[in-house]
Amino acid sequence: MNLHVKLRDGFRNDTVTMRVNGDEVYHKSGVSTRLAISYADAVDIPIEEPVVTLEVAVQGGPSETAEVRVRRTPFVEVWVQDGVMELRKSDEETPLL
Repeated sequence: MNLHVKLRDGFRNDTVTMRVNGDEVYHKSGVSTRLAISYADAVDIPIEEPVVTLEVAVQGGPSETAEVRVRRTPFVEVWVQDGVMELRKSDEETPLL
């Protein structure tokens, strides 16, 4: 199964790192939100465990960690607003604007 993570609003030429259960699964510089569609990037992460800990961090900025039950909520959107990161879990994919 896959964990689907979308970086949405609030990214401005950032370096973003994602870890699952402490292992780095994503690291990218220059991540910026395309404002017209509230989208910066996405990654599908192969997962074997039913429950994982997802950590998303902006270098020099906010970070957030959440427990994700992958079978129940395989879609996670990452939003940064007013310097605070939020991980929004869902059982279905939210379409882009």
